[in-house]
Amino acid sequence: MSAELVQLGPDGVGPVEADIVDVYREAFGPAPYFEGDAEVRRFACDALPRHVDRADFRLVIARDAGVVVGFAYGYTGEPGQWWHDWVTAELGPSESAEWAEEAFEFVELAVRPSAQGRGTGGRLHDALLLGLDHRTALLSTLDEDTPARRLYRGRGWVSLREDLRVSGAGRPAALLMGLRLGSR
Repeated sequence: MSAELVQLGPDGVGPVEADIVDVYREAFGPAPYFEGDAEVRRFACDALPRHVDRADFRLVIARDAGVVVGFAYGYTGEPGQWWHDWVTAELGPSESAEWAEEAFEFVELAVRPSAQGRGTGGRLHDALLLGLDHRTALLSTLDEDTPARRLYRGRGWVSLREDLRVSGAGRPAALLMGLRLGSR
């Protein structure tokens, strides 16, 4: 059976917030991500609450038999936001104008390991981007051959920068990817 997808705005996050954090913990705890309690806490207490207030925030959750098994969310990036400013610095002026001006930032996509391999991630991806007015979308992911990277490539995302260090020593390299939304 296919998971049911539900799109939510900022006001819909509260009732499913604990479920989202549980999915995040399960999806990003194992290899190759190895996100532990500190990273899950950062996501739950800092990143998610801050992101919900961003322009054009949207969230899509996947439910199977009433249980949240996956989610994806993003928003419009703006100057002055850490990730947006990091991307524009990496790209430089001309590529930033092409890719980052009013781009949709595809922030997170996570599926519980027990629900992976059933197309849920791809459906979440497509539902999150459906109907956006943005010209482009941007994301960063591990610069390794992961199922996420293969999903993004299979849906038309292109590499903009490889082997990037996002923050902190010892963190794995990141891959910056872009997608032209008008051509979808």
